[in-house]
Amino acid sequence: MYNKKVHRKGAMRMNKKKLYVSIVEIIVVIAVTIGIFKFVVIPVRIEGISMENTLHDHSIAMINAMGIQEDSIHRFDIVVIDSQQLNEKIIKRVIGLPNETVRFENDELYINDELVQQDFLDQDFVEESKLTYNVEQFTDDFEVTLQDGEYFVMGDNRLRSTDSRELGPFTIDDFVGMKGLVIYPFTDIQWID
Repeated sequence: MYNKKVHRKGAMRMNKKKLYVSIVEIIVVIAVTIGIFKFVVIPVRIEGISMENTLHDHSIAMINAMGIQEDSIHRFDIVVIDSQQLNEKIIKRVIGLPNETVRFENDELYINDELVQQDFLDQDFVEESKLTYNVEQFTDDFEVTLQDGEYFVMGDNRLRSTDSRELGPFTIDDFVGMKGLVIYPFTDIQWID
């Protein structure tokens, strides 16, 4: 003989168990998602034009937040830095490494007095910017010598970038991410090296 009350109680226990499992699954998914976005990849919205013509204002990128060590940072890597002076995260390109002398003269980059090509710069953009802002040089002349653990970073749009020229060098502790992928807008999808 079929007992409806016993069946209903059994069904209610099963529903509570399924609800409990569902809640636990949701909590685990949220925790994993937060962990990924805090420790594995960082979503970054590019604000401003300091990295033009490489990265564009309002683009969204996913930046690698793992494995940032001194031996993993190379010249011309694009990095995300937590700038204490600006009280914000900034995205720039590594130009000088620890214990190097960085010098710009007549728009040419010299590292320890050796000429280094900046192939990442779009020459059409450079010339157009110089005309737009009515200047003769894209990068003003300067020289700086870095100490142990110091990195010199600059934006690719030298005429519109607040970077190590004003903020000084940064250390590995300031770096929160490097390299990644621009994911939006879809027309600008590209790897960030």
